[in-house]
Amino acid sequence: MAESGPCLPKISVVVRTRDRQELLSEALASIQAQTYRPLEVVVVNDGGGPVDGVLATVEAGVSVVKVEHPEPRGRAAALNAGVAAATGAWVAFLDDDDLFLPQHLALLQATASAKNARVAYAGCRLVPWDGGEEEVFATPFHRDLLAVANFIPICAVLVDRSVLLEVGGFDESLPYLEDWDMWLRLAERHDFAFCPEVTSIYRVRPGSVGGEMAAERWAVFERVLAKHWHKVTPAQLASRFQQLEKAIAEQRRLIREYREEVARLREENRFVRELAEAHLLGVVWWLHRLWRGWQKWRGRKGQGEKEA
Repeated sequence: MAESGPCLPKISVVVRTRDRQELLSEALASIQAQTYRPLEVVVVNDGGGPVDGVLATVEAGVSVVKVEHPEPRGRAAALNAGVAAATGAWVAFLDDDDLFLPQHLALLQATASAKNARVAYAGCRLVPWDGGEEEVFATPFHRDLLAVANFIPICAVLVDRSVLLEVGGFDESLPYLEDWDMWLRLAERHDFAFCPEVTSIYRVRPGSVGGEMAAERWAVFERVLAKHWHKVTPAQLASRFQQLEKAIAEQRRLIREYREEVARLREENRFVRELAEAHLLGVVWWLHRLWRGWQKWRGRKGQGEKEA
């Protein structure tokens, strides 16, 4: 049953979408399944085909606001349009290819309320579309680390709408990492409350982190760093280096385990091969004896026929 009451503030969920109706339907279903009420969904159709049929599936109890962009205006512009159209005191974000788990908004609102925070986020599970290894983002708030690395997926966040407007909204000049830039600006003024439970799913499409797109993202990463570089302290750099050292050590451990596993499999394969060869030799030997026995039997049988 949905949690609601006169004291609970309305939450608006801003959903960016473009020409992915099936995914949008899944995202909206995960919003509708939230245990939290009152709830509003703001769908920003950023230059895509009609979505009215999908929006019609949202049942009573969740109000729907539609924002139409005749032409694509970009990720940040879609977010700003959604925030502008939202009527809730708090705003959450869900792209059409991601999902909320049912307790997502309730846990975030409770976390923000308990810690008197204007920004809250929870753990998030990264799930590759191609079935690759999953990963969990669940790092407690660390301003020094946030200055040099984004560890907060946008679908994991709940933020007071007024503070979004206070810092000027998302930077529409950024084609990527507009969320990280926003978190950096919010972190200058506010601490973030953290809920360690995994409450959302961030789905990664094949190719989204490789090739030309990866190169473009690195270029934008450098732009965001340059934009905020004057705020980075030696302590923040040291924090990042410590994180990198831990990551390198973990990669080395994984490589070592991989090599050991390869060696073990090779040894097992060698044993299986030798066993198969031995078995094959045994079969050949047995067939040879059977053949020799059959020849002897034929010889004795032929000799007996001659004598007869």
